[in-house]
Amino acid sequence: MTNLLLDTNLPITQTKNLIANSPELLAQYQRGLEILKEKAKRKANNKGWGYTPNGKAEKFIAMVGSDKNFVNMFIGANGSSKTATGANILTNIIYGPQNDFFKHPIFQNWPYIKKGRIISDPTTLKEKIVPELKKWLPSNDASQIPDAPYETGKEGKNYISKFTTNNGWEIDLMSNEQDVKEFESVDLGFVWIDEPMPKDRFMATIARARLGMIIIWTFTPLTYSAWIKDWLDQHLGTDADYVEAEMEDNCKVHGVRGFFEHSHIKRIADAYPEDEKEARVFGKFGHLIGRVHKKFNRKIHVVKPFAINEQDWTTYVALDPHPRVPDHVLYLSVNRKGTKILTGEILSDGTVKLLYERIKAMEASMHYRIEQRVIDPSAYNDDQHRDEKSVGSQLYDLGQSWVKGSKDLMAGIKRTDSALDYEIKQGKFILPPELFIFDSLTITIKQLEEYVWSDWKGRSADEKKPKGQPRDVNDHQVENLHRLLLTEPLFIPYALRRPSALPSGYGISGQPGIGDASDFDPYS
Repeated sequence: MTNLLLDTNLPITQTKNLIANSPELLAQYQRGLEILKEKAKRKANNKGWGYTPNGKAEKFIAMVGSDKNFVNMFIGANGSSKTATGANILTNIIYGPQNDFFKHPIFQNWPYIKKGRIISDPTTLKEKIVPELKKWLPSNDASQIPDAPYETGKEGKNYISKFTTNNGWEIDLMSNEQDVKEFESVDLGFVWIDEPMPKDRFMATIARARLGMIIIWTFTPLTYSAWIKDWLDQHLGTDADYVEAEMEDNCKVHGVRGFFEHSHIKRIADAYPEDEKEARVFGKFGHLIGRVHKKFNRKIHVVKPFAINEQDWTTYVALDPHPRVPDHVLYLSVNRKGTKILTGEILSDGTVKLLYERIKAMEASMHYRIEQRVIDPSAYNDDQHRDEKSVGSQLYDLGQSWVKGSKDLMAGIKRTDSALDYEIKQGKFILPPELFIFDSLTITIKQLEEYVWSDWKGRSADEKKPKGQPRDVNDHQVENLHRLLLTEPLFIPYALRRPSALPSGYGISGQPGIGDASDFDPYS
């Protein structure tokens, strides 16, 4: 049989010729035409088939699809495709994989109950979430009634507050302005939170996971973002993970499968006030606007602790004592390759003697080989209003020698930025960072992230130049880090270690009272 090239716009004269001369070909043509029309109709009714995520959205979809994390965060700038990504994730949870981007376990075999919830502010629900869901869910049309893909209801709200699907799903939409009690009592299989929400509503929400649940959270980190960052820091790697996205990640030129023109993105970014750019343009937490060490990234620099042995690591320690807050101690270990890791921290309230004992205990338990101790220069200032010696002098009397660290703040900032610098291409380090941090150093990590530039407040902010100084709040471990790096700490082979670092009474070959300690190497 001759195959006829299908053309939905076949001229009338040719159609008449088919009727007159080849009824069989005409029938084939008409059947094919119906198939084409049906395919076009289905494609128009199910836009999810053709959804193509940008690179960061694809990464987030894979994260959710793996079902490895209880809470999955897409922390994105404005225009980074957060809401469209969330709506398509829900579409593929409800109806199964709609295209190859969603061929992941949770979409192929949903493991939880078929009841979900979407939470946002009232305006976003009405003007963004509902239209986005209607865009990506399979469309309702008259020919499908009473078996339409879904039905909606307002249930007394001024926006659609419920979706019921033809395959057994019930999804309610809640405003984060509703009373916290309304977030309780119902078991859920998934929750999609769009934009930040108050902490009490979030805590009520996670309690809905008694039968198993996954949370998808898409937001630009502006309001309510401080507590979210703290919660994420505490649960990262155990209960939560995240993907960050900038506006440029959705750029046709600089992103992967981006949607927007670069010139349009630049115009929008330039129009934002400086105090909102970190969140709106770069997807960074708004309360950390003006971070000093912007290159610090938990996913890059924070590593799991491992044993530090005396043969392979030389350790340096810094102390920042303070009369009104706990004394801060920070340990930096360096290996033969010059890789530096912050491996220990101490916060000590109380007397200098107690501080000394805690330092001794830490160094013994960690098997540190201490090469040098540096201290805030002010620790050697004697207080004329007090009878006791300075902190540095008291430590010296107890048997520890501390040298004054640098007071050059800007040099410390630049040296730390250099140590944090890195470059990644296609998931591999082109330039690895010089500095890493054990994840057990929670105080150091938090202070490093929250170390921000000081700024003028109120009306004076419009009249004066930036202060050019970091805020002098909770910066003790950061200042310790600055001083440590400015000493340019090096790996010292065991045989060449400083004799002053040995316990008192050691002499030749490291044996008590015999000879030269620098010749002794128990690992050689």
